[in-house]
Amino acid sequence: MRALDRVGLLVALHKAGVNEAIKQLVALLESSGVEVVMPKEVADLLGRPNFASVEDLGKVDVLIALGGDGCVLSAARIAAPNNVPILGIRIGGFGFLAEVELEHVEEALKKLFAKDFWLDERTMLQAELWHSDTLVWSAAGLNDAVTLKSPTSPLPVWEVFVNDEFLARYPADGVAVATPTGSTAYTLSAGGPVLAPDVDAFLLMPMYAHTLTLRPLVLPSKAKVTIQLLPQRRPVEGEVSVDGQLSHQVLPTHRLVIFKAPTKAKIVRFRGSSFYERLRQKLRWGERQ
Repeated sequence: MRALDRVGLLVALHKAGVNEAIKQLVALLESSGVEVVMPKEVADLLGRPNFASVEDLGKVDVLIALGGDGCVLSAARIAAPNNVPILGIRIGGFGFLAEVELEHVEEALKKLFAKDFWLDERTMLQAELWHSDTLVWSAAGLNDAVTLKSPTSPLPVWEVFVNDEFLARYPADGVAVATPTGSTAYTLSAGGPVLAPDVDAFLLMPMYAHTLTLRPLVLPSKAKVTIQLLPQRRPVEGEVSVDGQLSHQVLPTHRLVIFKAPTKAKIVRFRGSSFYERLRQKLRWGERQ
């Protein structure tokens, strides 16, 4: 396990109380002799001249995501290609991925520096949008890749292929491919199942289908899913969104290909923390209203 000498800091600056949280966290890190690598917006807030690029944030020993789950998702795209662990510190909100509440950050950092933690490895996906043989757009995600129709388009029909074999036509607002991590996010709100994070699978999910014969489908993670928007008499278009953060227009001339990313996100977990505990605490699993 690598030494913890350089710690990156990614921050959700829109969170209430984040300014004081940043100052507290940086003070704790630097008092432990750690070099804190921060992007320009955080350095500006602290009045510091030195800041890091996104690429530099991926070359640290640990990347701290200070905010909520969205911040962890952003951190995953930076950290995973470089095999860098992510520690999520939550400031308010739901926080299914973030490991530590802000009030417990000092105790968490002590455990981090003592290397009293384990790494929760999470499958990521890669989405590629192609026009003929030209790659138009590409993005990696920890949660999901979701296609949805534009507000002014008629009901779209999506052709879905698995490993280049035709599966079905989906008359639906959209189609989602989710990792096990993403199965507790957008697809869950659309009625999808929850996959345990160590299940080696993807979830193929119609989003608000206009037929009762389409249901969620669990696929092996080695599967390649291809989605195409069928042309209609009226102009039809949609959008693909990865983790709800990166997006691109989808046209009938495009081919969206989704497959398992070559790298995994590694999230710092402390002893006693588990996925099933999160189900009970965050989703009120099994409770009656």
